[in-house]
Amino acid sequence: MLSKLSRLNLLLSFFTLSICNVNAQDVQLLLDPVSTVQKHSIFSLSLVNQSNFSGQVALTATLQSRGGKPLLKQEALVEVRANEMTSVRGSEVQPQTLYIDPEFEALFNQSIGFPPLNYALCVEANYIGDRRGVAKECIEYRVSDFINLIPIYPTEGAKLYEQRPLFTWMDASPQSGYTYDFKLVQLEIGQNPNGALRRNLPVVFNTNVQGNQLMYPADAARLQNNQKYAWNVTLNYQGEKVATSDSWEFSYQEEDSLIEVPQNLSYVDITKTKSGTELYAVGKFKFKYSSNVNTVLKAKLYDLNKKEKQEKELEVNSFKVNTGLNKFDLDLKDQAYLRHLKDYQLIITDEKSKKIYSLQIKYVNPDYVK
Repeated sequence: MLSKLSRLNLLLSFFTLSICNVNAQDVQLLLDPVSTVQKHSIFSLSLVNQSNFSGQVALTATLQSRGGKPLLKQEALVEVRANEMTSVRGSEVQPQTLYIDPEFEALFNQSIGFPPLNYALCVEANYIGDRRGVAKECIEYRVSDFINLIPIYPTEGAKLYEQRPLFTWMDASPQSGYTYDFKLVQLEIGQNPNGALRRNLPVVFNTNVQGNQLMYPADAARLQNNQKYAWNVTLNYQGEKVATSDSWEFSYQEEDSLIEVPQNLSYVDITKTKSGTELYAVGKFKFKYSSNVNTVLKAKLYDLNKKEKQEKELEVNSFKVNTGLNKFDLDLKDQAYLRHLKDYQLIITDEKSKKIYSLQIKYVNPDYVK
């Protein structure tokens, strides 16, 4: 039988151990997704300490891809007080960083904000002096929501005449290390583009596309006359899907793609051209300009079919004018990506007199002239 003193000492020892022992349920980690502009620290959480422990807590954050590939690890020490909540965010901590994936390290360092990926973040907290795991929480979040894949060509609802078009798209995060999957399908009657891309066998399906353009493959089935098509692209990083674009639709027409336009068109006097005159630019737009003084002409191009005019400045858009009759060849094929048989507005301004000449031209790809 234990004496009363022995029983008292045992009770006090048990009470002391109970106080010092920190249970997992006494600590909660409330994680938030890391801000896209936050790069110094991947800690973004609130630590709720419901125990009577005050002191330092070791935090370990592990960032991995949604597929489970470890990318980087950060460790930091924070001070906590008993029965209080501590905020641990961004510049409030000075973590030590260990990159696990060298490719991700390069991508991380070249990005302005957090690299666009789908992440899984796990944070573990341990009290200093008690190395047993106290709390661990994980969340998944998408930085890829900020990716905006935009079709450059063909645009939504476009009508194509080229047998082998150059598909071009743009995204807001063109860092190295990413690749694209390109998919093109035929649209059947009554189908919408999204459904067609999910269900129909692809006409073209190219994976691991480097860069943001793809020429229609020579070995693919030719585009069918009066047929509608749908296409999209998927952004990947190290084999994991990051984001998929919207579905874009276009149609292909074979007839009238070749037109009879003389290749050696005469030079058009822009000072005498009447409004509504049908002018052609077969690769180049030839024009002449008479002047009594030396000056400079500036040329700008507009798309007539857009609801809001978007100016397309040419890479070489100035012409030195001498006294007398001047003749110029404005090479549109190499300076701007223009669509075959589409109407454009050409604005030419005399820099000295400030006179403006507005011309409507139909662009003709010289490859499609009989």
